[in-house]
Amino acid sequence: GPTTEDVCCSSSSSNTEGLRWRQGHKPHPGPPPVTPAPQQGTPDTGDDGLSMSKYLLGALALVAVGLLIITGKAEGSLNAHRALNLPVLQDSQQKPPLPDAGGSQSVQSMSQLLDKLAKENQEIRLMQAELQAHKEDLRALLRKSEGEAAAAGAEQRRLAAENARLRGALEREGTALREAQAELRRLQAAGTAGS
Repeated sequence: GPTTEDVCCSSSSSNTEGLRWRQGHKPHPGPPPVTPAPQQGTPDTGDDGLSMSKYLLGALALVAVGLLIITGKAEGSLNAHRALNLPVLQDSQQKPPLPDAGGSQSVQSMSQLLDKLAKENQEIRLMQAELQAHKEDLRALLRKSEGEAAAAGAEQRRLAAENARLRGALEREGTALREAQAELRRLQAAGTAGS
């Protein structure tokens, strides 16, 4: 029978037989020719190449879906993303899809997200203004209470000073009274002694 060298290097008629055998014809009796291993599993040939392409296409589709899910979560919750896309899906059911409907859909969803962010920023600014107003009110109340406390402290000090002054005057009056009483007793004692 033909060897590998005979099959590879023989005349054109044996090459066509080898070519026919690769296309599905039964080989003629004798030992089958040895074919190099790389030619059996190459993606270019037959069903193996087609199924390999299907696997690659499926994997690519899974990666694309995964990326869409991840970017959807990064922009907001998945439910909010679906709710934003719902009107677009209804419009696409009524009208035939345009060639770049995906681009306009993403632009529309981006503009909706930007509008939502602008509204949220405006609400945040309003809340910040309210907080600033409350902060100023609290500062004014604190200054007022501090002023009242300072005034109360000053009044307390004034009353303490007045109390000390009155106590001093009372003590002086008490001393003067005692001196007057002592003088009165001395005079009475002198008057009784002179009579």
